[in-house]
Amino acid sequence: MSFKVKTGISNRHVHLTEEVYYKLFDEELVNIRDLKQTGEFVSDKTVTIAGPKGTIEDVRILGPLRKYNQVEISHTDAFKLGVNPPVRRSGVLDNSETVTIIKNEKRIEVNNCCILAQAHIHMNFEDLKTYNVQDDEVVDVIIDKERKGIIKAHIKATEKGVLEFHIDRDEASAFLLNNEDELEVIK
Repeated sequence: MSFKVKTGISNRHVHLTEEVYYKLFDEELVNIRDLKQTGEFVSDKTVTIAGPKGTIEDVRILGPLRKYNQVEISHTDAFKLGVNPPVRRSGVLDNSETVTIIKNEKRIEVNNCCILAQAHIHMNFEDLKTYNVQDDEVVDVIIDKERKGIIKAHIKATEKGVLEFHIDRDEASAFLLNNEDELEVIK
């Protein structure tokens, strides 16, 4: 069975716990733009992330605040920071990289937080039935554009998930993909 899915390209970003967020900021996290995934949003706040070799400024915090800290970067970002994060599913952070999160004079070293996000397809529980796939199942996403290829992606189902294929900026650039490009998925 196959189905079509639109592409969503993920830029570097940070998810924070209430504890870490309020150590860095004295005000509430404000939603400036909803993301396609229900309840998730781009906030008005940015931080600097630092590794052993360098820093990246103006990294956006996504909301809402979470139960764990997670810094999602690209492989290119990893070179700049001097870190070697593993490719992981969101929330799987054991033995991942440590980075320092900075806002003005406030610096917090956060262990086991930095990953390269594994390519994944968001969907809801009804979509699982419609497309005859299982949560966490690995499928092939066929790229039939100027640069052709196949990317393995896992299914990430949530109650209110919105059908969308997520990859990071490096992966999208390698295949000359743009946001909203429609791709075929094969089981």
